[in-house]
Amino acid sequence: MKGSIHQLVTPDGSDQVTPSPEASRKKVKKVQAILNFSSSLVSSQTKTCKICGMAYYEHINKEVEIHKKYHLTFINGILWPDTFKCKKVKSFAIIQKSTTKLRKSNTIQLEIVTIDKTNKRQTNKVDQLLDLVNKELNAPEDTKYWRDPLKESSKAFVVIIDDRAVGLCTTDTIEDIELQGRWMIHSSQSIVPNQVNKNIKLGISRIWIAPKWRRLGIAKVLLEIVQSQSIYGVVLNKAQIAFSQPSHSGGLLAKEFNGVIHKSGELLVPVYLEL
Repeated sequence: MKGSIHQLVTPDGSDQVTPSPEASRKKVKKVQAILNFSSSLVSSQTKTCKICGMAYYEHINKEVEIHKKYHLTFINGILWPDTFKCKKVKSFAIIQKSTTKLRKSNTIQLEIVTIDKTNKRQTNKVDQLLDLVNKELNAPEDTKYWRDPLKESSKAFVVIIDDRAVGLCTTDTIEDIELQGRWMIHSSQSIVPNQVNKNIKLGISRIWIAPKWRRLGIAKVLLEIVQSQSIYGVVLNKAQIAFSQPSHSGGLLAKEFNGVIHKSGELLVPVYLEL
């Protein structure tokens, strides 16, 4: 926070007063006290959650409560009211296996919806989801093409379980194939130099599943929806979809979805550069 300078004036608005001799003798020099805490002391009092990534002061009750609320939202997804009335694109079920022998496996019903770009309540909720996503991935803000009515093929697909948004996939229109189309070497996560991938038609900007619902195949279903629901009347093949330089875990998904083996033996993933 920047400091500011304040001028002291007398009640009548004048900025200069001649003090009496008695007042001068009683005048006491004011000293500003500054509390200087060492960085090591501050860091020793903070805790960073290994699951949700939030840093907080564990000795301050209010911060503990804030972390608890954020943590539960991160794990389980955010509330998504059914009053939104989003366009449903797919309903399906998954089996969540029990972690103990005493409990039976559960069949979970899911819906995948696409949002109305003109509905502020829906777009604001997607922004709330993206805040979780970008914090976990340590990623910058996305292009926001998914909320632009002029970019018809760019969409936001949301996975809903029991009125909670537990998954998200946002897509980007490819504006300039020469500037954007690339290949990434999976093993090193580096871009292949001097090579343009001219196959791609659409980009996966962000794809995310809440931790509680991972490793159940939901991300794969999202990618299938992107293939069939992005461009009206067209089913994209896997080679026409690129990823926005995925993280390590995202790279594993991309590798399985549309990775290709180069003649050098390296596994390549189609990626694109966000403009």
